[in-house]
Amino acid sequence: MPCGQCGHEVDGTTPWVVGHKIARSLRPDLTWFINNWRPEHRRCSNKTGQAAVIAKARAEGAAGVFPATEAPGSLRPFPSLPPGPRGRQKTQITVREGLTWPEHDLQRHAWLAEFVEVPEDAAPPLWMSPVPADAVCSYAWSGCEHLEGEPDALEWIEFVEGKTLRWWQRLAIVRQLEHREDGSLCHKVVLDSGPRRIGKSVRMRGLAMWRMANATLFGERQVVVHTGSDVTVCRAMQKAAWPWSRSMGWKVIQANGKEAVETSEGDEWLVRSQKGVYGWDTTLALVDESWDVEPVTVSEGLEPSTMERSSAQLHMTSTAHRLATSLMRVRISTALAVDDGETLILIWAAPPGADVSDPATWRAASPHWTEDRRRMIAAKYSAALAGEVDPEADDPDPIAGFVAQYLNQWRLTERRTPGDVLVDEDAWAELGVLPEDRVPDAVAVESWYADGVTVAMAWRDGNAAVVSASDHVDLVAAVAAVKASRFRGRVTVGASLADDPALAGVRTAPSSMRTAAAVGELSRLLGDGVVRHDAGEHLTGQVLAVRTQVGVDGPRVVSKRRADAVKAAVWAIAAARERRTMTLGIASSG
Repeated sequence: MPCGQCGHEVDGTTPWVVGHKIARSLRPDLTWFINNWRPEHRRCSNKTGQAAVIAKARAEGAAGVFPATEAPGSLRPFPSLPPGPRGRQKTQITVREGLTWPEHDLQRHAWLAEFVEVPEDAAPPLWMSPVPADAVCSYAWSGCEHLEGEPDALEWIEFVEGKTLRWWQRLAIVRQLEHREDGSLCHKVVLDSGPRRIGKSVRMRGLAMWRMANATLFGERQVVVHTGSDVTVCRAMQKAAWPWSRSMGWKVIQANGKEAVETSEGDEWLVRSQKGVYGWDTTLALVDESWDVEPVTVSEGLEPSTMERSSAQLHMTSTAHRLATSLMRVRISTALAVDDGETLILIWAAPPGADVSDPATWRAASPHWTEDRRRMIAAKYSAALAGEVDPEADDPDPIAGFVAQYLNQWRLTERRTPGDVLVDEDAWAELGVLPEDRVPDAVAVESWYADGVTVAMAWRDGNAAVVSASDHVDLVAAVAAVKASRFRGRVTVGASLADDPALAGVRTAPSSMRTAAAVGELSRLLGDGVVRHDAGEHLTGQVLAVRTQVGVDGPRVVSKRRADAVKAAVWAIAAARERRTMTLGIASSG
């Protein structure tokens, strides 16, 4: 049978386990339902193990939200930050596919292999951008050929800082320094966020100094412009680099408002106020404590200064804050919803809607974890419950300050997609049932370019049909799933797949139905009350992401996301219901 995680065959020659279609963290009552089981390769199942704490916190605190440990391939709506004991906000944010930790196949990239296993004192990011398709390596990996025998960035920074970098710091630096075949950096914008006291300054300082010391990699003079909520904060970060800089013969300027470090070759690291970032040819722009930085500082000051520079990067970092400007809130919301091809997002935070009093939530939000940190957060939470305002949080609401500072939950707003939803989330959830444990009555297969292949299976349920959709890496894996279902009828397939050799031996019926027609048909079926589904994330995500607008020739689909699960589901439902009609007709004739 196909592995429920990767889609490739589980044949018993390698270790495997019993996985669950609907995660136990969400529905523990379904643990022993056989038709909720599926085989998974042990190595595939293990990849989700480090996310168990996050899944638990998400399941306990976000009723009705599907956990990210399900099969990837869909948009997921998440509730936004709960403001405190008064209740959860109704606003939602949209998170695109491919950002959660279980969705990343790090073993595919040699420079990320060391991060497959998450140590006990670490936690993976809640959201992280996938590796770009054109990335070939990272300057922070010892095997990088472009370094020509020189120390990689991690080795260099650890030597200069005189300390061993934490797991999360290493991951962030390796991701930030991913490069293309020609040596140019893949990420133009780096957007990261984590709770307080995790070591953000060490990472930023190390990268600033590494770029100045390795200007030859980028073929031009390096100018690091560093600003933030307060010049004093930026000065403190740079100050820790002054002793080493002097030992290397670099020039250090300590004058207030003119702080700078300059190499003998003229590379500079300048600390400037928000109004002093204009007029530089910036190769690395650092924005610290970005929650209190005005958007124009970046959009009109720093971003234009990075134009036409070799591998320039804009690096913004901050812990959440309830009184934050729109800079980080809008940037994070946009990056979660849309892949612009140049932004690396790394967010360590408690899952939206999680129980803020649960130590498991604190653990999930902390990229670095120690017993001292647990005691510190416990003390902060107790103080917040008692109504004590944390001066570090700078927030008049003690609980809101705690949630922002130590769980790093931002008050994000939805990046609205134009158009109307096909079905309300609550209405769709009410249609969720478990399919019968038998051979499906209909099967359909459709692909979405190179993003994946959907297999939809449907079972008759009176006049209705129950549909289940699974996501597969390619058509070979999809065909394996079809064969494993023991379905022997004719499989409806997208017209573009009909002649694919992978379908050899499978009886098919091609369909050329366009996405708009499939969405319209699903709308009609929903209106007729004949649709049921298994609550799987793949189909749910696609259905809830569909947006339509009224046009002169009828409703138009205006959303641009995957819709192969929608199409395959419609085909399977129609075929299952048609088979019932034919069966009733034959029985009546008899």
